[in-house]
Amino acid sequence: VGDDLCTMVHMISHRYATAHESPKDKLTYHSIVFLEWEHGKYCTVVEGAFLNGIGGYKGRSNWYDDKDEEVTALYKTLPAEMVSPWLTTAAELRCYDVEAKNLDEMKAFIDKYTSGPQKRFIDPRYTFSHVARLSYRSRSNIAHYLLNYIGRDCSYSELTRNCQTFAADLCSFLAGKKDVVPYHPVNRIEYHNRTHLFLYDSSMFTARKGGSLKGRIAK
Repeated sequence: VGDDLCTMVHMISHRYATAHESPKDKLTYHSIVFLEWEHGKYCTVVEGAFLNGIGGYKGRSNWYDDKDEEVTALYKTLPAEMVSPWLTTAAELRCYDVEAKNLDEMKAFIDKYTSGPQKRFIDPRYTFSHVARLSYRSRSNIAHYLLNYIGRDCSYSELTRNCQTFAADLCSFLAGKKDVVPYHPVNRIEYHNRTHLFLYDSSMFTARKGGSLKGRIAK
């Protein structure tokens, strides 16, 4: 496969399946970015979420069939330093290579888990699909952009800095579209496009005075 090129970028949003949905649950959508590659052998899910969330949750990812196994394949691959309690005030970016080779196969995977005892997703929405038009869009290029983005600002906020705002930024950046917004109207209220964070080496910026993991990094 090598350092292949991204061909398509999609935004997918859904609510989490719970035993009893609260009013807040019914307003809470998780958004991911789904990337298709030139080789056509698999695709990649990119998501923003709580720092250490996947390690703290023992590698149980909705994007793999073995989520409910006692020990998942993902958990087996995590180094010890990535297994720790999650932080709700800080964020991380996750990339999962998945078996789906295109959007239709991903839709079939999601549909498999929208009903029955293994239900994971409620009301999946597919709101953005576009050709990836960025000139430098290889796997290594995109990995570098993601490191720049999270390195500049690793904070997490339910309203202003979350999975939906990240998904809007990445879709906008890769597709070269300026009017991409978070899925839910609530997350659009204070949304500001921050695609510039993908471009610049985060190690060349310094934290504001008194800044920390919970704070933002200076421009």
